[in-house]
Amino acid sequence: MATRRLGILVAASLLLTALFASGCGGPKRGGPVEVVYWTGWSGFELDLIQKMVDEFNAGNPGIHVRVLSVFGSYEKVRIAFAGGDVPDVCSAVWSDELAGYAMRGALTPLDEYFKASGRRPDEWVPGAWKMQQYHNHTWGLLGTLTANFIVYNKAGFEAKGLKPPTNLAEWAKVNSALMIRNSRGGYKQYGMRPSSLLDWAYIFGGHWFEPETGKVTATDPRNVAALRFLQDFAEKNDIRRMEVFESTFGSQQTPSGPFFTGKQQMMPTGPWIAQFIDRYAPKGFRYDAFAYPAPAGGRPDCTTLNASVFVIPAASRHKQEAWTFLNWFLSPKQNKRFCVGISNGSPLKVVAASPEIQSQKLLRFSAEIAGGPNAFGPPQMPIWQMYIAEIQRAEDKAVHGGGDPATLLKAVQVKIEKELKRAQLEAVY
Repeated sequence: MATRRLGILVAASLLLTALFASGCGGPKRGGPVEVVYWTGWSGFELDLIQKMVDEFNAGNPGIHVRVLSVFGSYEKVRIAFAGGDVPDVCSAVWSDELAGYAMRGALTPLDEYFKASGRRPDEWVPGAWKMQQYHNHTWGLLGTLTANFIVYNKAGFEAKGLKPPTNLAEWAKVNSALMIRNSRGGYKQYGMRPSSLLDWAYIFGGHWFEPETGKVTATDPRNVAALRFLQDFAEKNDIRRMEVFESTFGSQQTPSGPFFTGKQQMMPTGPWIAQFIDRYAPKGFRYDAFAYPAPAGGRPDCTTLNASVFVIPAASRHKQEAWTFLNWFLSPKQNKRFCVGISNGSPLKVVAASPEIQSQKLLRFSAEIAGGPNAFGPPQMPIWQMYIAEIQRAEDKAVHGGGDPATLLKAVQVKIEKELKRAQLEAVY
């Protein structure tokens, strides 16, 4: 089996070599050091990156950064890391993958570069800084940071005499008032369907992992309460009819998106949705946002954080030059330019507080709750993606009538504890 796996990796590496042949070239003789940069952005975001890279190259004659978009090819990026066929710097890594890559020794620890450049941990908002750490080392730097929250249709609320809810009990009343069903019991409009146990567990006061002790906490009673809430909602409101209704939704990145057509009056999202509202919503469309509503004893203004992470692979051939570019790109001046340009929040305190961010409604709200005490990024554990899959599987079984929440999360606990021990046996860090 090991030989077969090795063969697959070698074949994948050769395939990636062919795919990225122009992106993994060696240094040019007598010319500047070439730094190959893989990014997951495309479209207008890639255009902005290319413009910034061109400016960096013009101001740093000893380094030439070459950008390659790997948009839609994240699985190939993972294979490339496994095969050692990597770029010099990469932002096509999700924040929840960082610990897994670090554990396997696939990344360069940035501590010495970071210190030598005079950067300080307190430049980053606390939740963001934690997301970059694993076993007391810094393995990547966040380029963006967005909080999750709920946007709502102001006209739809006003038509029903509703106000934005401040807690879960108020949210339940608002959500019921926004539901419109047809004569056959199907849905014509609803507020929202709560989903994502991962998020709701934090809102209910729970957590999934303790980095300090390495303890898996899937069976936290507040996690169980969150899953029971999702299950009760699904049963009360007939989740299968809701799913039939949702099958009529268009993409949120088109004019037929359910939030734009009025089918959905409340939508969990992040600040980046502003650009699509501006582009696709009907003229005069009015909206605002509120934080996820917490139950009594839960966490108010709770949010989970998403981020794009810049890393230097362990196999990078030009680490110092890669850091020079990375440090420039994530300086406050350039980071503000990039985040504002793509309507994303910033992990840097000074940028998050800047007039350019604060003048935009959703970016301002995202920065406010992302910097608060109840903001949670992915816990830095090496099998977090597997953990997420198991949490989602438990949620799916619960809301479709498949079992008791406590029993389902007990199964998650047992499996993840076993897999975590196995992963730690193979850990480099």
